[in-house]
Amino acid sequence: MTSLAERAHAAAVFIRHNKAVSPHGRFRGEEHAMTAVRLAAALGLGLDHITTDPDWLRRRTAPGEPVLATVTCPDTGERYVFLTRFPVYEDEPFELLGPCPECTAQVPLATIRHLADLGTHLAHAPITGTDLTRPGSVPDTFPTDQAHTAACRYGETP
Repeated sequence: MTSLAERAHAAAVFIRHNKAVSPHGRFRGEEHAMTAVRLAAALGLGLDHITTDPDWLRRRTAPGEPVLATVTCPDTGERYVFLTRFPVYEDEPFELLGPCPECTAQVPLATIRHLADLGTHLAHAPITGTDLTRPGSVPDTFPTDQAHTAACRYGETP
């Protein structure tokens, strides 16, 4: 086990390195690295279990474009995909993406701030159409998420 100081130093080096080498530019590189560091801390994982990518579907032209973070469980190999819509704000929660009960598109199914939030969601997954009628069962962004198909009754109607 490494000390707190060693882990903090490793996180700072990770951010500085990714900022310098990111193919998306130094500002987006920093956002991706910060997203990975925040998610690793929230889930108690090492940075080597998290990869990030731009979210081309939910893209904006403003600072802080959405970032997708894929977490691979070191014990099972299971993968979880998280979305941060505004990575420039460090207090923003992550959204766990999963299949919409209607269109199967990868949409926000749970708001994740820490490991216990993920545990609560996994204990009750998968989300069904019946669950969607309960207030607070999915994030507020669920019905407006751009990933829903045009025919999906849960997505925004044009």
